[in-house]
Amino acid sequence: MLEYRTAAVVLRTFDYGESDRLVHLYTEQIGRVTAIAKGARRSRRRFPGTLEIFSRLEVHLVDPPRAQLMRLEGAVLVEPGEGLVQQLGRFAIASQLLEMLDRLTAEGEANPELFRFSAGVLMVLCEERPDRLLALLVLLKTLARLGYRPQLVACARCGRSLPERDRVGFDVAQGGAVCPDCASGEAPAVPVWLLAGLEAGIRTPLRQRGELGIPDRAVGQAERLLSRFLQFHVGFELRTANFLSQIRDLECLDGAGVHGDTAPASGSVAAGASTSPAGRA
Repeated sequence: MLEYRTAAVVLRTFDYGESDRLVHLYTEQIGRVTAIAKGARRSRRRFPGTLEIFSRLEVHLVDPPRAQLMRLEGAVLVEPGEGLVQQLGRFAIASQLLEMLDRLTAEGEANPELFRFSAGVLMVLCEERPDRLLALLVLLKTLARLGYRPQLVACARCGRSLPERDRVGFDVAQGGAVCPDCASGEAPAVPVWLLAGLEAGIRTPLRQRGELGIPDRAVGQAERLLSRFLQFHVGFELRTANFLSQIRDLECLDGAGVHGDTAPASGSVAAGASTSPAGRA
């Protein structure tokens, strides 16, 4: 029987039977796992306030031989996710991050750097006022961490540096920006300065996003590019994408949000920042 004591983030939970709960976690040591928390619904002493979406925990997991599920034997709350569920903009951005961890990572595949990055993003989201550029950069940085980094500074087809001109093509099938010689007529034209700004955004801490000089009017174009890029390369649209779009329409991502707005209950939305030093966001 294997045992693990590791840091974890709660991705989502489900009631199971009369007294148990299934808990989906992204852990530092063993990646994404599903575990059963025996008696979690019946006893408030065993997991007091720990098994909530976005919570960071220290968990004790047991992997019995021939069992289909790990057992969650204990959990200590390190950082609650209350700051993320009390504001719609933060909730939407964090939900998209968790959905990507849940759907775009393999079960049991450890990636400590991705865990530290994700935990760092959640901490930043708790502290920052949400805006559309913040949402865009969380998506872009997470894609890069997951191995879906778009090519933004060289031609995705021939590898040559992008020419010094106002616009170049962006071909999602080729993996990103394309030079004039490689561009098809169907590839939308994108300002080179915007691509350079997104490339810098991958390496810039989220708290310093204002230094990138990406104006609000360009964020919408970048959102559309990344949405098409993600759908082409992962094969589906994120369930949280529509929710995030609705939040934009409510202007909860304008930096101010709606006074007193409260996120939906964790079960009502599908659970689902530098990539400089590891874990920094």
